[in-house]
Formats: sequence, C-alpha cells, structure tokens
Amino acid sequence: MNYRFKYKNTAFELFKLSFFFLYSSLAGIVNIIFTFAMLALISSRWHEVNNFLRAILVFAVLFFVLFQPFMMYNRARGNVNTLKELTLELGEKGITVEAEGKHDYIDWRRVKAGKRFSGMLIIFTDNTNGYILTKRIVGKDYKKIFDDILGKIKG
Repeated sequence: MNYRFKYKNTAFELFKLSFFFLYSSLAGIVNIIFTFAMLALISSRWHEVNNFLRAILVFAVLFFVLFQPFMMYNRARGNVNTLKELTLELGEKGITVEAEGKHDYIDWRRVKAGKRFSGMLIIFTDNTNGYILTKRIVGKDYKKIFDDILGKIKG
C-alpha cells in the first residue's frame, strides 16, 4: 500500500465534519429533541399565544435548523484559512506528512484510530488531532483506499 495525497481541506469539508460530530453527540440529540418539541408546541398552541410568543417559538426552531448550521459554517470558513496545504504519504510502515517544507513521520502503531464518515476518513494521531481525507481528495476508489488505510490502523 502506497498512497500520496497533496491537498488542503475546504470549508465545507470542515463544516460537514463538525456537523456530523455535533449531531452524533449528546448535544446534537438534545438539539433534535428540542427542535421536535418546539415544532409540537408550535403546532398545538399556535392559535393560543400572542405574536411575541409566536416569534420566540419560531426563533427557537430556526436557531437549531438554520442559525446554528450557518454559524458552524462560518467557523469552518475561518478555520480553513489557518490550514496549510499538506502532502500525506501513506506507506506500509507509516505516514509521512509534509507541510510548508517540514516533514513528520508517524508509525502506524502511533496512530490512535481511524473513523469513517460519509465520504470521509479521519486518521486520528491522538485523541483530538488527525488528518481528514475525503472522497474529493482520494478519488473514485476512495472506498478501497479507506479500507486499506483502516486495515493498517487496526493491524
């Protein structure tokens, strides 16, 4: 197995990742429950409340459905400016990373985990940091390549 990718992640890729992490956590589940509860409250009590409370109810629903994703995307747009273009070379013994002329080598035994999402693979080098490979970066054989990489991480 030898793969080499030169890339820089996009704002949408970072947004997609943070959105997935949020909505697969306890906070995301609470957001979903709150949104459905607010929709149920709106549909059952709309005719009984005054205009001020209607505006608050609509705002509460829109916060999680519209405003929160918009804020997450803006944060991703800001974060993408701090990312550097990097070259990731995945070989039999480990990963070589090159960014701004600096090289780093990570043995497969030091890689903490690999997590697959929809069209995306995260290679965690520790509990909070890692490298994001997406379908756009890897190409049409991304499923086979992701399986090869995950095999090296687990093996």
